[in-house]
Amino acid sequence: MSAKQLRGQSPSLGRNFLAKYWLTILFTTILLIGVFFRVVNLDNKPIWVDETHTFSVISGYADSEVIEKFSSQTPVDVKTFLKYQYPNPDKNLGDFFYKLYTDVHPPLYFLIARTFVSWFGDSVTVLRSASAFLSILTLPAIYWLCLELFQSSLVSQVATVLFCVSPFQVLYAQEARPYSLFTLVILLSGASLLWTTRTKRRLPWFIYSASVALGLYSQFFFLFVIFGYFGYVFTVESFRFTKRARSFLLANLAGFIAFLPWLITVVIHLSSFKYKSSWIINHTLSILGAVRLWSENISLSFVDPRASEYFGFGRFGFYFLIPFIIILVVYSLYFLCTKTPKRVYLFVITLVASTALPLIAADLILGGNRQIWPRYLIPCFLGVQISVSYLLATKTFSLEPSHTNRKRRLWLLITAALLTAGIFFSSVIAQANTWWNKYGGGVTIQIAQLVNQAEHPLVIVNRSRPSAVLYYEFKPDVRLQFVSEQKLEVDPSQMDGSVFLLNPSDALKTEFNRLLYIELLAQFPDSGPKPGKPTELWKAEKRIAK
Repeated sequence: MSAKQLRGQSPSLGRNFLAKYWLTILFTTILLIGVFFRVVNLDNKPIWVDETHTFSVISGYADSEVIEKFSSQTPVDVKTFLKYQYPNPDKNLGDFFYKLYTDVHPPLYFLIARTFVSWFGDSVTVLRSASAFLSILTLPAIYWLCLELFQSSLVSQVATVLFCVSPFQVLYAQEARPYSLFTLVILLSGASLLWTTRTKRRLPWFIYSASVALGLYSQFFFLFVIFGYFGYVFTVESFRFTKRARSFLLANLAGFIAFLPWLITVVIHLSSFKYKSSWIINHTLSILGAVRLWSENISLSFVDPRASEYFGFGRFGFYFLIPFIIILVVYSLYFLCTKTPKRVYLFVITLVASTALPLIAADLILGGNRQIWPRYLIPCFLGVQISVSYLLATKTFSLEPSHTNRKRRLWLLITAALLTAGIFFSSVIAQANTWWNKYGGGVTIQIAQLVNQAEHPLVIVNRSRPSAVLYYEFKPDVRLQFVSEQKLEVDPSQMDGSVFLLNPSDALKTEFNRLLYIELLAQFPDSGPKPGKPTELWKAEKRIAK
């Protein structure tokens, strides 16, 4: 073939390639964008209180141990203080495991987080990269689950790209907490359970059993997912004690036996566990409030209506999107239940209900607001995303004669709109310096700016209210001095530089006011999930002689 003939065919070959692989190219591009959103600007947002707990656990120090270590008359700079928030030579693996033992929370995430920090260095970026890495692993996991469920690579691809740019998934992929791990084990356990329906091999049951153990070691709420699987398997098996039902029971039994050592730990520290969880019952929801928050939370799978405040639109600027998302979700569940076999739609309904129903029931019976926290509803969100993905894949790419080109174009537009919205909101989340899930993050930034702008700042910290979230935002040379709530061990008049008081008690304010002039610079109400006293920053200055 001549060069002229080759040149003549090149454009045609290019067009044929694009026509054949355009969907694959598009999906791959979206996947790369979603991965990028997970790993960019990991240190951009402030640490919030739950993440300080992660630092405390991986360091091996007790909650108050570091504060006590530096509670002396000598200030310590932030750079030195933060060294004790990471693994260091003063604490060995034995101290770390003892901290895990007394902490009660499932240990698997903290083991992974400490491994990352030990291998790759001490920084907020490295710690949060553990969650980002686990979140990236969820992408092939959701593809596998949908492939097992629908036996369709197209549905799997649509589900994966929607999941990849989900604002909720991107948001929690950048948090040093176990939610990405929880998502991963749910997907792996579900995929391996569905795999058992296609084969008589034992391998799927071994993988499922291992995922049960890993799930329990990742998040206590995984127990609700297992209960959902029980209902699913026995309903599909028509409540008969079949060979598959027996294998399912044995696999779960093996997983529970593997979890038994940690269950004993929880029982030993049950009072501590109850105390740490008591905040969840502080506020009871009204029915109207619950409906509003549920609508917001369900929408998070595809859009983030709470982004309104970031753009200065007021609280409800993007709330017009919520009705469209809710209608789409409800219709997708209806479509799924009417167009798929029982073993398919029942699995998705199981995911949606597995944590939603127990949390709603607990709030109704015991009081509290467990059901409103999005991080507790991850199985529900997964079910919703899978249901919508099936609807979009079927309606957009179906070749059934009843689906006219006009209808197909409409559903293609809806699919494109959801993907565009996901990319838009995820990009905003990735660039923002704080977000709604960083409770008090805006306060942290404002206080840190006031201190960092001062000359040679010294922050006097009330030991009983240390506000550890702030130290990660302070400049390394900011000095901290931890003092007793009741008695000041040092002479305020001898302090040099710009002196600030963080959350001082009335006794401390009186002590300072005897020798120095103190002024309230900032006061912020506690906006976190565990409401308490407001955060206060005071400035101390020498009195001007008259």
